[in-house]
Amino acid sequence: MVLGGNIESSEAFSSLVTWWQDAGLDVLVDETPRDWLTKVDPAFAAPVTGAAPAPAEAPRAAPVAATPAAAKPAFPDSLPAFQAWLAGSEKLSIPLAARVAAAGDPASGAMVLVDLPEAEDHLAGKLLSGAAGQLFDKMVAAIGRGRDSLYLAAMAPGRPAGGYVDKASGALFGELARHHVALARPRILLLMGEQPSRAFLNMGFVEARGRVHDVSLAGGAVPAIATFHPRTLLQHPEQKRRAWEDLQLLMKALG
Repeated sequence: MVLGGNIESSEAFSSLVTWWQDAGLDVLVDETPRDWLTKVDPAFAAPVTGAAPAPAEAPRAAPVAATPAAAKPAFPDSLPAFQAWLAGSEKLSIPLAARVAAAGDPASGAMVLVDLPEAEDHLAGKLLSGAAGQLFDKMVAAIGRGRDSLYLAAMAPGRPAGGYVDKASGALFGELARHHVALARPRILLLMGEQPSRAFLNMGFVEARGRVHDVSLAGGAVPAIATFHPRTLLQHPEQKRRAWEDLQLLMKALG
């Protein structure tokens, strides 16, 4: 899709102007130094690494075939099959009714990744359905896109009870997300919030902002940009200007 499409109604134009005003946009280029430090939500646990100790060999025992460790779930190797697996696999602890599918166009070249579905998303049947979603729609409209012209996904297939993610689940969600992105193969990946940034860049989004990173995945590297999650912008609207800077970087990367 060509960026900067025509605005077809006064309501849409007004919505874009409101977003730009909230973001504090008054010039096209601003070279004033920025304070890149801001309070962020705590990340859920990063994947645990390190090999488990090998079991001790019983003395004088006859040789036996090694018993393999518990196998991780085998992830499907095509995007449609993986989407269906996320929606229906009983190997995931998230209840089926709580799962929220990725949406949009994987062929658009732009993939957006958030941490978890919002609390109301499973009822609405889509990611970012509430106030955070309304702000998200304004953000992508400001760069000439809509939900149908990007690919929106969450690291987790659904929201755990209370929104709490333990270490084991955090590790699994990180693996799922990396496999998901590797299958989608976007031209640019927008990481919204602390958890996606740490999972893919091994740093918080405040530190990661302002530049394009190359993320090594199966099949090759994917460029990635970190920015604020819309829910953080609702809590800290003064950061909208910085988010707009990130969106400009996204537009530049998409060409």
